[in-house]
Amino acid sequence: MSSIADTLMERRAALITKAQEMAQKGVTEDRDLTIEEQSSFDAMIAEAGQLQQRAKAIKDGEDRGRELEDSFRGATGKEMQKREDSAGEFGKWAREARMGDTFDVKMVPGAERRAIASRGAETRAMSASGGVAADGVYGQLWQYAVAGSQLLQSGVDILNTTDGNVLPLPVATVHATTGTANAATPAAISASGAITANDATVTTVNLSVSKYGYLTLVPSELVQDVNFDLEGYISQAAGRELARTLSFIGTTALIAGFTTQGVAGPVGTTVSLGSQATAGMGSDLLVNLFHSVLPEYRTNASWLMADSSFAAIRNLKGAPNGSSIWQPALTAGDPDTILGKPVYVVPQLPSMGVSAKSIYFGELSALKVRIAGGIRFERSNEYAFGNDQVAFRALVRTGAVTVDPNAVKFFQNSAT
Repeated sequence: MSSIADTLMERRAALITKAQEMAQKGVTEDRDLTIEEQSSFDAMIAEAGQLQQRAKAIKDGEDRGRELEDSFRGATGKEMQKREDSAGEFGKWAREARMGDTFDVKMVPGAERRAIASRGAETRAMSASGGVAADGVYGQLWQYAVAGSQLLQSGVDILNTTDGNVLPLPVATVHATTGTANAATPAAISASGAITANDATVTTVNLSVSKYGYLTLVPSELVQDVNFDLEGYISQAAGRELARTLSFIGTTALIAGFTTQGVAGPVGTTVSLGSQATAGMGSDLLVNLFHSVLPEYRTNASWLMADSSFAAIRNLKGAPNGSSIWQPALTAGDPDTILGKPVYVVPQLPSMGVSAKSIYFGELSALKVRIAGGIRFERSNEYAFGNDQVAFRALVRTGAVTVDPNAVKFFQNSAT
């Protein structure tokens, strides 16, 4: 039997011994137990029964594990490999660490790419010191984070850095062109002729990070039970909070960095796209927004909007040719589309309202989301001592900026 099961049975034996001593005292004194003694006796016997059930469940789980290993060994002639990756280390730390012990979740190159399921987001390690190992906890965190944040699925560029120093990134506000500016065709150059200069306008933007955290409380019983998937529980809770944080940071940078209006809502459409039956309203506005973005940015473009804005688009009736510009996804897990481009719902974007910048469209890789130094976990047995809970705290340093203001444009509702 495992050490945890042994400990439970020792506690059970001690309770039974104490209850027997209490009962024997009543017999020795030739009297019935008092109400307080009887209540205490019943409570100890009930707790002893619960401890036995928990110990039996642990032992049964271990027996099933041994049977599985024996079956695998008999079928293959090989031993089952034991997990020694970071997830196993994380579970051991979560159950056994002392107050103040930390667990650093190392960045795993490619974990974000696998979590995003190849939706076009570029991921790369920005430092040569990044290690390579099993995805472990880091991969689980990103799976839950991506599932909880459609912004991360939209094609944003996720950058990993080992430290939090300011990272300067180039920003092209005006792109260089060939030949004469605004010419339909490039200008030919004669032999020994001068090449017309038409430089891009390039500046830099500093991508800094700030620290964010969350705190979750876990009942001590769940920490002690070996059959409980503690790693999965904490990874899910941390991943969801990570998703909310990254979505908020990314959306804030999106609104601040992409400042070019593609289309403005006509007068009288402060909280909608107007009437589908009226030219220049309804789906016409979305078509105009689509074509306001340069063709080179439309290849991998996506739509971003709040859920209420998406609902308004889905409710548009009588689109050209009797069809809808919105099309549901044909494969589970894939996004719906508008004009053939994927739609991602971002709760942090404003709903349609007076002068609201409610719909964004373009190449989202121009939005850089940075994670500095991975994620740090800490635990405390003292924080929620009164409730017999173990506290787990996670800290992450992140930031976001845009590097190409031409890549994404927005639809803005009318002010009147």
